[in-house]
Amino acid sequence: MKKILLAGYYGFGNLGDEAILEMAINQILEITDRENITVLSGNKEATAKKYNVDTIDRYNVFSIVHRLRSSDALVFGGGSLLQDITSKRSLHYYLFLIRLAKFMNNKVVMLSQGIGPIISENSKRAVRNTLGYIDYMTVRDKHSKEFLERMGMDKNKIFLSTDPVINLRAGEKYRAVNSGRKKVCFSLRNWKNTDVSQKISQVAEKLIESNIECYFIPFYYNEDLELIDEVEKNLKDKAVYYKEKLTTNEAFDIIKGMDVLVGVRLHSLIFAAAANVPFAAVSYDHKVDHFANSVNMNIVCRIDNIDADLLYNVIIDKINNEDEEKKKLSESVAKLRNLTKINYKILKEI
Repeated sequence: MKKILLAGYYGFGNLGDEAILEMAINQILEITDRENITVLSGNKEATAKKYNVDTIDRYNVFSIVHRLRSSDALVFGGGSLLQDITSKRSLHYYLFLIRLAKFMNNKVVMLSQGIGPIISENSKRAVRNTLGYIDYMTVRDKHSKEFLERMGMDKNKIFLSTDPVINLRAGEKYRAVNSGRKKVCFSLRNWKNTDVSQKISQVAEKLIESNIECYFIPFYYNEDLELIDEVEKNLKDKAVYYKEKLTTNEAFDIIKGMDVLVGVRLHSLIFAAAANVPFAAVSYDHKVDHFANSVNMNIVCRIDNIDADLLYNVIIDKINNEDEEKKKLSESVAKLRNLTKINYKILKEI
C-alpha cells in the first residue's frame, strides 16, 4: 500500500481548511488504509485525535524529512496555497515542501487548488521555477488553470476540478427545526479598514424588524469571534451568536437549517451550496467571485463597499423566491460534485 503525506493549512481552527482535510482523508481512504496517511498539522495532537491519523508538526523539518523517506507521495488536499496576498512566508513554505518531496523521490500532487493572487515578482519566479516538480494538479476554477498555463506549467498535468468541500453532507444527528420564522445566517471576516460589523449590523437590524431571525457563526474562530462581539454590541440579544468552536458537521448542520446565508468567507458559501441553502456573497477576494460564478450566483457587493440596503433587498428576494433559488443551486452543485471525481482518479493513478 502506498504511503501518503497530506499537507495544507491544517490544525489552525479554520473550518474551511478542516473541511478540506476531512474530505481529502475520506477520498484517500478509498484507495489506501488509514495507517498509510500522515497529516502535517499546526496542532498535531488535535488533528490526530479528530481524524484518527498519524500527524507531524508542520514546522518540524527533521520529522518531515524522515517521513518523506518512507512515503510515496506528498498530497496537498486543497485550498489557496500558492498565493502571496496573505503571506509570502506560507507560499515559500509550500514551495519548499514540493521541492523537498521531489528530492526524496515522492510523487507530488496538488488537489483542488485556487491559484493566486501572486503579487511579488520574486514569488512569481519561485512558483514558476517549482511548477515543474509537480506531477499532477487539479484546480477549482478555470482562472487558476489559465494562470498556471501562463506561468508555463505543462497543460497535460493540470485538470479542472472543484473544492472537495462541495461534497459535505449533513451529519447523522441533523434534525431540521422549524420555528415558523425565516432564518438568515452570517459568516463574516474583517478586511483591512472596512466597517464590516457596522454595515452588517444595519442589515441584520432591518431583517429583525421584518420578523426574520439572524444568526452569526465563526468560520475562523480566532479572527471571527472579535467581529461577532462587535455585532453583538450593536444588536444586543436580538440575534443568536455562536461563540464556541464548531466542528465542520456542526457548522454545516446550522447552515442547513437556514433560509439564506450571507457569507464573506469562501467556505461558508461552499457549505451553503452543499446544503442547498441560497447565499448572498460579499466578496473580498477573486476566489469568492469564482465560486459564486460556478454556481450561477452573483456577488452582491464587495467588502470595502457594503451597501446595506442592497444586501437587505437581495436577502428578501432570495427568501421570496426560495424554490427557484434552490433549484438553480442544486443543479449547479450536482455538476461541481461530478468534477471532484478527477481527484479520486489521480489519487488512484499514483
